Amino acid sequence: MICAVHALVGAAAGRLAGSRGKAAAAGVSTHFLGDLLPHKDFDPKTEAPLLVVTLGLLAWRFGVRSPEFAGALAGVAPDFENMARIAGLMPASAMRFPSHVGEGKFHGRMVESAWPQGVLAVLCVAYLLRGDVPSPTDAP
Repeated sequence: MICAVHALVGAAAGRLAGSRGKAAAAGVSTHFLGDLLPHKDFDPKTEAPLLVVTLGLLAWRFGVRSPEFAGALAGVAPDFENMARIAGLMPASAMRFPSHVGEGKFHGRMVESAWPQGVLAVLCVAYLLRGDVPSPTDAP
């Protein structure tokens, strides 16, 4: 799944979880579930900027100490081993996250279109932008 989408789903789960600790657990869980779905991955030159912008916007909107940001980081964290593998820093045999091991046993098939992930991202953004959550810049 696209890393930025993993982050957005993790952020939405973090919001539901309500605390940073629960958000982290929820984010990692959403990564596994997202990897089970058929999806399209982009090349690292596209993935990296999308992820940086997504995390930057989440940090700006919710703050780096928020459950949303904790969920986003945890939602994307398992893909750092994928990034290390792609960069040649670790062999595929060293990967440990359940959806990354076993020759794709727990990984959804690759598809050509990213539109289902786009829809999921839009739904997560809509949920995250609902007005009932105060911004960290709002005065208490």
